[in-house]
Amino acid sequence: MKKVALKIGYIGTNFYGFQRQPNLRTVEGEIIYVLKKLGYIEDLESSKFGIAGRTDRGVHSLGNVISFMSEKDILINQINHKLPDDIQILAKAPVRYGFKPRYAIRRYYRYMLFEEDLDIKAMKELTKVFVGEHDFTNFSKRDQKTPIRTIDEINLIVPNESTSFDPSLVLEDSNHSKTKEEIDIQNFNDFSHTPIFIDFYGESFLWNMIRKIMRIFYSVGKGKMKVGEVEKFFNPNEKFNIKTLSSENLILMDTQYHNINFKYDEYACEGFRRILIQNLLKYRMEFSIENQMLNIMNNINREYLSRK
Repeated sequence: MKKVALKIGYIGTNFYGFQRQPNLRTVEGEIIYVLKKLGYIEDLESSKFGIAGRTDRGVHSLGNVISFMSEKDILINQINHKLPDDIQILAKAPVRYGFKPRYAIRRYYRYMLFEEDLDIKAMKELTKVFVGEHDFTNFSKRDQKTPIRTIDEINLIVPNESTSFDPSLVLEDSNHSKTKEEIDIQNFNDFSHTPIFIDFYGESFLWNMIRKIMRIFYSVGKGKMKVGEVEKFFNPNEKFNIKTLSSENLILMDTQYHNINFKYDEYACEGFRRILIQNLLKYRMEFSIENQMLNIMNNINREYLSRK
């Protein structure tokens, strides 16, 4: 038997999180069902099935990782053909028998914040406060056994000021030409503002940790809190009820390991890219319909209701 690690992309919108749960649609549940159906694994124990992390309900991924033992050669596109469109295997790597995907050397998350009139300067200053080793008791469940975590790096990116391109996550394809659908997507700029990106890099993160940190970023950006006030949240002897920001804005971009190089499958990546394009076209149509309905309702308000 050989052990393999697979890198998973998924759109988290219609899942109840990654971790399998009875009678609920989850990413892990769908993957295990297909692997068993195709004969790659018989059961989780004998196959040494493992995962890098359990993302919350609504969180998306381009880089979560699973691993398992199998006697069969792993055919990525055979698996993808049986998986639902919102989960796809993007890459694979052979790994040693003792490999455990949860022991990554680095995880990379991106949070997209859709807000206007933010104090970007203060938020960039805030990144320095969170970088380094801290007690994050107040940024997760208070019963965590090991609340000490180290954030290696936080980058705040304003798309108009600097590029968001990450070459380590993109396959080179110099011959690629844009489809009509992609051109249509590029013209889908009806919104008056674009998100800012906050990128987090670290070995591991607690449950809800990034989304609670983002609540602090939001508060500082909106002027509801000063950067100098944030240090108090690292005191585990004081209890703070920090609410999470939306999970749908969070993407697990990548998970990295020592001496393991994932080989991306060109066909699989192109397939998932096209699924994303199709979803964007669907959202564009839905937006256009509801925007038209809103315009009509505005006319009704002006022409009829204002007469009363």
